[in-house]
Amino acid sequence: MKIEGIVAVVTGGASGLGRASAERLVAQGAKVVIADLESSNGAQVAEEIGGGTRFVAADVTSADQMEAVFDAA
Repeated sequence: MKIEGIVAVVTGGASGLGRASAERLVAQGAKVVIADLESSNGAQVAEEIGGGTRFVAADVTSADQMEAVFDAA
């Protein structure tokens, strides 16, 4: 699968498996938008990962908030 140049949304990307997935995607050349709760450290994680990674606070149970995530992507 060609990863380089894609834009990926990673839900729960501020920690655990989500963070590891975001890091791997960036390492393979993708741009990543991390979607996680506002109370998470998502902004800090996005900065640490680098590579143009962005954080958008969102609760996956909210269609409006997830629409904002995909608009950012």
